[in-house]
Amino acid sequence: MVFSHNFPLFITTHQLNNRNNPAPLLLLRDELNKKTQCSLRYGIDTFEEFVELDLPYITKQNRFIGIAGICNGLVCLYDLDEYIVALWNPSLKKSIILPKPRAVRQSGAFHHIGFGIDPISNDYKIVRLTNTYIFLDGVLELLTPLEVELFELSTSSWRNINVGDYPYVISRVNQPALFNGVVHWAGYNQKYKVGGGFHPFIVSFDMRNDMLGVVMAPPCAQNPLDWCPRFTLFGESLSFFHRDVDHSYCLWVMKEYGVGSSWTKQFTIDLGQRYVWRPRCCSKNGDILLEKRKWDSLERDLVSYDPKTKLIKNLEIHVPASLHLDTYEYKESLVLPKSLADLWRKENVVACRGTTVLPREDDEVNKKNRKGKKNSRT
Repeated sequence: MVFSHNFPLFITTHQLNNRNNPAPLLLLRDELNKKTQCSLRYGIDTFEEFVELDLPYITKQNRFIGIAGICNGLVCLYDLDEYIVALWNPSLKKSIILPKPRAVRQSGAFHHIGFGIDPISNDYKIVRLTNTYIFLDGVLELLTPLEVELFELSTSSWRNINVGDYPYVISRVNQPALFNGVVHWAGYNQKYKVGGGFHPFIVSFDMRNDMLGVVMAPPCAQNPLDWCPRFTLFGESLSFFHRDVDHSYCLWVMKEYGVGSSWTKQFTIDLGQRYVWRPRCCSKNGDILLEKRKWDSLERDLVSYDPKTKLIKNLEIHVPASLHLDTYEYKESLVLPKSLADLWRKENVVACRGTTVLPREDDEVNKKNRKGKKNSRT
């Protein structure tokens, strides 16, 4: 089976609506043709059932769409090149483009977006972190301080959050993880020097109190280039895959959340060096979705791996070299948050290719100013 732009529909909407277990949501970006496609696959052990998802058009061509996070059936999409963020419910086939953040794009800045829900107020939030840094003569030099913006669905607006002199930076390559109302990214201390002592950290943002924090990570990396964890959930615990120097992967599990000493190396995936292996996510029964490729090729195959029996099952899914693959765990929901439903019903929204577009805050101000000038002339 090869990923293409036209998937046959193997499962009905009724079957899709009755799936309760999380399923991998695969987002593929075609770097050659500059297109993005998305599908939902069920069961890491078989992947025999899947459905193509109609990715909403949040930009003119949907070239490089990313996923900031998934929560309660809502998918947060973004395009950092155009500063566009959207919420999408694939089951209901509804999407909405949110007002753009206030901050002006900075040349060379690193942007990170997280999505989740405040479990106390049930308010959905999107957090955006921006900073700029370089390594100069082996020393990390911070060019701009960390800026944090927060979007709350209840107010439909962005606001700045003062984090003071936050001493950590977020790694450039990152896929955030939402756990217990907290978003997590890989990070490290600003005072790191090449050749000096390095200890990985996990930067966190708590949706309950809108505060940045830090979680101690196990000493599994020697420098920032090695610190590229792949976050996942193992059972009910925050976990991540980490590649060792021998190209094997270890699954680290935090047995007691927030306690750094509770990190435990659960198991190691060592399948030899004939192929390059890369873990993607875990299923509820403990199976692992892996990418498999030859050393001299960028073409990949997806396989299922059972860490208990060490058996590998070929899923007969081939990913061409031109496709960049991202995987996320998705659990559908047919319930639309009231605050989001209210936004869809607002009279001042505009339909755009099936996607609702909310006006920016400054657009509303300009609209009122134009209306005032018109009245003054009359």
